[in-house]
Parts: sequence; structure tokens; C-alpha cells
Amino acid sequence: MANKLARIVIRLKAIWELTRLEHGFIYGLGVLIALAIGKGGVPDPAIAAAGVAGAVLAEMGAFALNDYFDVEVDIKNNRTDRPIVRGDVSKAEALWIAIATSLLSVVAMYFTGSMGAVLALIFLVLFGALYNARLKEYGIWGNVYISFTMAAPFIFGSMLFANNNLALYAIAAIAFVVGLGREIMKGIMDMEGDALRDVRTVARTWGPDRAKYMAVALYVLGMLLSPLPLLMQNTKFYMSPVYGASALVSVAILAYVCYTLLKSHDVRTIGKARKTTLASMAIALLGVLLTALL
Repeated sequence: MANKLARIVIRLKAIWELTRLEHGFIYGLGVLIALAIGKGGVPDPAIAAAGVAGAVLAEMGAFALNDYFDVEVDIKNNRTDRPIVRGDVSKAEALWIAIATSLLSVVAMYFTGSMGAVLALIFLVLFGALYNARLKEYGIWGNVYISFTMAAPFIFGSMLFANNNLALYAIAAIAFVVGLGREIMKGIMDMEGDALRDVRTVARTWGPDRAKYMAVALYVLGMLLSPLPLLMQNTKFYMSPVYGASALVSVAILAYVCYTLLKSHDVRTIGKARKTTLASMAIALLGVLLTALL
């Protein structure tokens, strides 16, 4: 019984790592925030559940497909954090998980009652497949696409659910530039493996030093943009102490990441910085959500 339970835990952990589920929760938060702003408080639970599920499942499909296409690259980079590399998930299983979660995401989004949301998600799913199959090899343009997906929940959420709320567009811009910094930074860590697919990242094209400085510049831009929602009158974010406090903590974390990157850009530092920037984004989004709900 204990061995069976241990195998189940290992299996669930592998699926979590394959789909990078922690990223999915951030995508789901974006949709929930848009719904809360559109409602002016707590949104309808059924619609909120459908919207969050659609975003999370779409993210799971995209990352599972990413690992499916990147097996050789991940082996070259010795990415033992990838379950396919470790043998905990087969390549075929990763493909089936990607297909199933992508299709389920579209079904879930249908129950938000917005066909616009369904079409937006289909667009993102199709481009996610294109990115993993081909677009990724074009380096910076692939980075731009991934960064756009980080901003997409706020852009489409503002258009479809929140009457084009300007604060959400500002938050989308912050998510985009910080996300782009994360993707360019990741290229430094994956240089050796990216050579297998001739992925023309900033790090491989212009060198790791330039990639590092570009990532830092984007993080600084994100920090400079973070006060914008506080200045937007007729929104819940205007001079909000909740948003202000969360943004301040998030900015402090990003500043620390910039400091560590300027000192070193070795693989270990980059790996820690990616996790730290994700924590920064999560804290900021939690503040955004609380502001929208209050």
C-alpha cells in the first residue's frame, strides 16, 4: 500500500513538473482578476471556475507540448528537473497530456458564456503549438510570444469581461516586459541545448552578457511601470494601499534579482532567479486580486 501511494505521489509530481502547474495558477489568477473587476467584486463562482480552469489547462497543455518537442535539448542541458528526461513520463504520454488539456481548456472556457473567450483561447492554443513546433527556433520572437501569453489573460480579460479597464492593460504591460526578461534570461541557461535546434536566442546570437543586461533592463522597466495602476482614477487601483504594498514587495524582489544577475549569470544563479521572479509575479498578482475583490 505504501509503495503504491509513493508511486502515485511520484506520478503526480512528474505531471506537475511537466505542465509547470505553478505558472498555470498565475494565468488563472489573471482571468479571475479580470472577472472580479468586471463584476465590481466577487464574480459568479461558476463562471470564475470555468475561466480559471480554462486558463490553467491551456498553460498545462503548452508546457507539456514544450517538453515533448524539447526532449533532446533538455537531455543535452542535463535538465533532470524535466520528467521526460528522468523517465517519469514518456514522450508519448506528454503529447497526450498536451492534447487533452488543450481541448479541455477550450471546453472549460465555453462555460464562461463568452464565445470571445473561447476564440481567444483557441488562438492561444494554436499559436502555442506553432511556437513549440517552429516559432521557438526564431529566438526573440518566440520569447515575445511566451511573454504575450503572460499578458494575454489581462488583455483579453479586460476586453471581454472588464469593459476595457485601463489598469488591466497596464498590468498586462508589466507582465509582458517582466515575462520577456525571464525568457531572455532563460536563454542564457539553455545555450548549449538550444544549439541542437539552432534556437537563435539573444544569448546565442549576441552573447550571454548582452542577454543578461537586456533582461535586467526589462526588469527595471517593469519596476518603473508598476506604479501606473495607482495613478488611474475611476479604477479600484487608484491610490490603493493593498496594490501599493504588493507592488512594493514585488519591486524589491525584482531589484534583488537584478543585483544577483549583475554579479553573475551562471546556470545556478539563472535557475534561482527564474523561481524568484515567478514569486515576485505571484505576490504582485495576489495584491491585484485582493484589490479587485475589495
